[in-house]
Amino acid sequence: MNVDELKNIWKNDMNNLERRVKVNEEKLKKLEFNKAQSSFDKFLKISIAGKNMALVYAALSVVMMVVLRESPLYLGLLFVASALMVFSYFQHSTLKKIDYGKLSILDLQKAISKFRIHTAKTAIYDISIVAIWVVFTGLGFVKWKKGWDVFENREQLLENGILFGILLLLLVVGSKYIYADYDKKLKENENDLERLNTYETN
Repeated sequence: MNVDELKNIWKNDMNNLERRVKVNEEKLKKLEFNKAQSSFDKFLKISIAGKNMALVYAALSVVMMVVLRESPLYLGLLFVASALMVFSYFQHSTLKKIDYGKLSILDLQKAISKFRIHTAKTAIYDISIVAIWVVFTGLGFVKWKKGWDVFENREQLLENGILFGILLLLLVVGSKYIYADYDKKLKENENDLERLNTYETN
């Protein structure tokens, strides 16, 4: 075997190696892209479901308004609870399903960043609205089912106040943990896509 033949064999081996490396790199890029897409899509679907559930909660408050229409105080509380849920729905009206088939790495990164910023901005409103709705609708529910007017009975007011206080504390702490976890994982997805995008453009 002469030198030229050895060179050709070596060249073919190198070309095959380069092709395999390129294929593996593409597979890794696709895996990272799909991982970020899957994680983001899960959070997006949860948020869209939450947005739509706001209308259900508003409707529940309206039903209770009809039931307690003879009680002006509870009527007012339930109206506020319902109105806040409607506000929450429109606050998240920008959240929509995404056609991932048309997204580039950069487009997905932008979509995740936009969603993360939106979630961070509205988190305090979401937590506050849910807390107010739970208290106001909860008081209305007690009045409807038990016939108790907690505002007329100090003992019941104290008991229900403690109960709702514990519930709200758990709600706020749990919500803050969930939003912090959202933000952390979305940032990780952004960073992964940033690395992929940088690698792709180099």
